[in-house]
Amino acid sequence: MTADRFIPEIMTVTIAASGTTSDAVNLSGLQLVAIETPSALTGTALTFTASVSLGGTYDAVREVGGAAAYSLTMAANQWIPVSVNVFAGVPFLKIVSGSTEAAARTFNLICRPVS
Repeated sequence: MTADRFIPEIMTVTIAASGTTSDAVNLSGLQLVAIETPSALTGTALTFTASVSLGGTYDAVREVGGAAAYSLTMAANQWIPVSVNVFAGVPFLKIVSGSTEAAARTFNLICRPVS
């Protein structure tokens, strides 16, 4: 049996100093599978907003079933797998820190191509 292998595409987003929300990233044709956190962080939780267009209205990404906002606990220097079902079909994404970041923070978004 051959393993399902892929070459990840790494996208980056940055939360500006004194900010909580990152710039938008275009995930069209990609599936978010994990997030790598930077070496320093102020916040300890991440939530997400999504839109159908880059300049559109960004709405909260919710758990499958819509009961609550999708949230991840985080710390510095972590590789955090995400629930791929939550992000399936999301074309534009922003990450939101639970606290105002003391400095600019760049996150790596690990994605796989969607065929």
